[in-house]
This record gives sequence, C-alpha cells and structure tokens, in this order.
Amino acid sequence: MAHLTPDAHRLLAVQHGVASVDQLLSCGLTRDQLKRLAADGALVHVLNTVYRSPSVAATDLMRCAAVCLARAGAVIAGPTAGRLWGFRRLPHDRRTHILAPPASHPVAADWVVPYRTSAVRPCDVVHRPDGIRVTTRARTALDLARWLSPVDLLSVIEQAMRDGSIPDAEMQAVAADLVSPQRRWATTFLTQLAHRTPGGAAESHPEVRVAEALRRAGVRGLERQYRTTLPGYGPVRFDLAIPCLRWAIEIDLHPRHEETDGIASDRRRDAAAVADGWDVTRIGRQAYESRFDATIDDIAADHRSRRRRHHPPQR
Repeated sequence: MAHLTPDAHRLLAVQHGVASVDQLLSCGLTRDQLKRLAADGALVHVLNTVYRSPSVAATDLMRCAAVCLARAGAVIAGPTAGRLWGFRRLPHDRRTHILAPPASHPVAADWVVPYRTSAVRPCDVVHRPDGIRVTTRARTALDLARWLSPVDLLSVIEQAMRDGSIPDAEMQAVAADLVSPQRRWATTFLTQLAHRTPGGAAESHPEVRVAEALRRAGVRGLERQYRTTLPGYGPVRFDLAIPCLRWAIEIDLHPRHEETDGIASDRRRDAAAVADGWDVTRIGRQAYESRFDATIDDIAADHRSRRRRHHPPQR
C-alpha cells in the first residue's frame, strides 16, 4: 500500500490540504503511487491535476488554493478575494471568483466563476505562502465595484485603505488605466474614492454611512478621524469633526458606549472637549438604527444654524 511521504504531509498542511501532481512528485511520490493513493481514498481528486487530503474539509481556502494550483494564471478576485482580506459589506456569493488570462480555460467546476482579462498588473497580485494568488486590497476593492452599492463600495475602500495603510494616490492608480466605456465599474470606483471624507480612513461602516449621508445633506467641512489634544485630558480622535466650527460628531454603536464605564468615559472626554471650546454630538444605537434619516436631518439643520452664527450674512 502506498503512503504519503513526510514532505507531502508538510506540503498539504501548508496548502490547506491540497497539492498539485507536480508538487507531489517533487515530494518523492511516483505517478503510480498517486494512482494507488487515490484508489485507496488516501487522496481525493479536486481539479484537473490537483488532489486533496480526505481529512480536510472543502473550505474557502482549500478551494482557492486548489484553483491556483490547477491554473498558473488564475488569481483569486472579487467577492472571494474580499473574504480573504476580511472585507465587510460583501455579497452573499460563496463561489470562488477568479481573474484569468483572455481566451483561457480556467477551471471546469460550477463553483468557480472566471473573469477573463489581460488588465491585471503584477503589482495587483499577492503571492501567499499557502499557494494562493489573490488580488491586492486595492485591486480587490476596485473589482468589487461590479457588485456593491455606492455606499458599500465606499465602505470597502475605507477598510482597504485603513487595513493596508494605502494612500489615496495608490487607490487611484489601481483604476487609472482601466477607465473605459466598457468598464463603468472603474469609473464608479474612482467616483466613490473622490467622495471620501478627508482625513484618516473610517473604522466602521456606520461611520462611512453617516459621513456620506451628511455629505448628501449638504454638510461641508467634515474631516474623519480628526486628531487633537484637549488640555487636561490628552490626545483624542473624533470620528467626524468640522474643525472650523469646533464641532465633533461621534458614532457610538459599540456596546462599551452603553456600559457604565463607557458612559462615564465619554462624559469625561466631552467635558474636556467643551472646556476647550468644542461641541460634541453623539449618535447612539437607537438614533442610528431607528431614526437614521431624522438624525441626519437634525444634524444638517444644526450645521446650517452653526454656519449662520459663525458666518453671519453681510449687511
């Protein structure tokens, strides 16, 4: 009876339980041994020249590794790449999406969705040590413009920039050469990128949603993740702020804001902000979930009033 070599076991452990025929041969197995291992159930055929260990479940990572091993030009992309990067707001599509060279025949499996294109730069691809090739955070966010609503796309853009410490210029560059009438999603991506609230990248989707709603309501001068130092308190970072009005807007959806210690901490910080000439408006869970539109309208009206007080009309 044939047995897997120690090198083959190590390889399978690294690559989520899958390996190509060529890799297994390089681990000291022969083609006859591979046939016997498959016949005995010690290896299971997955795709073309790829096998998996029967002890490994068919996970997202296993499928991604198998596709990349089966086709040298395949790159995990779209919603699947979004899952690998841990992006939020993704569509409920559990298939394996890939980019593949034009006129290629990537993989004949109903769980693989190929998108054939030559518009993939080497710098758009990350080669992982587990055998998976995946589009970068920036390129993944760009490709997701085909699936996501404008606000959800902006949320993913913010997350990609935050998690990857990616500057605006790099996000713009990933789409610059792809804009065309046939690729309206690239234009959509650049449009949403241009709509970003200035400042640091958003920490959460609610922060993105509030900022975008305020922008649409005519609130101007917003900065995100605004940093300042409050005398007697120390450094702080407001979720949103309009510095020229010394007005901060906090989105308090995390459970800690409803706990006794969290409430006390927020009050201490607000008191320090007020002492330094700031006003702080907090959007709690109920306001966000039950009366979002009314809350945005109230803040927009408050903004207009503050603008009039700071910039009274000339007589």
